[in-house]
Amino acid sequence: MREKMKRALKKALVNEISIDFKACVYFFCVVFFYCVAKLCQGIFSVKIITLLEIVLTNYVICYIQTYLFKNFDESDRFGTNETAGILTCTFLYTAASLLFDWFGGSEIATAIFALYIIFTYICVILCYIVKRRLETKQLNKLLNSFKQNEGRDQHEC
Repeated sequence: MREKMKRALKKALVNEISIDFKACVYFFCVVFFYCVAKLCQGIFSVKIITLLEIVLTNYVICYIQTYLFKNFDESDRFGTNETAGILTCTFLYTAASLLFDWFGGSEIATAIFALYIIFTYICVILCYIVKRRLETKQLNKLLNSFKQNEGRDQHEC
């Protein structure tokens, strides 16, 4: 029972770290878009309350990504779950932008924001795919090196 509890706590900790990392990445992406949209409107400052709304929205959506859609943005492929996750989370970001009036009621800015979120998710998925392939290549290199060195050690005995 104790081992089972340890595994559950370890998994929860790994998920929490992943959620925090995702929330930071997506917060930066959303704030970047928000600031560019404001600059295009000739506004050179942002409200702190809006930043709070964005960060809280990010955390809620990252929890949904992790627990409802099984970390779809860390997937190895684009499938039904990934597509559903992208569309659902994009809808949630867009709904939050409308609810909190991030773009001052601009339908064009809101539509571009939705497309930007979809693009962001696709880029993140592709980054994870490339990262895993590079890590796999590096691990295979290390494994081959280990095998070659292991063979030499046996001959020396």
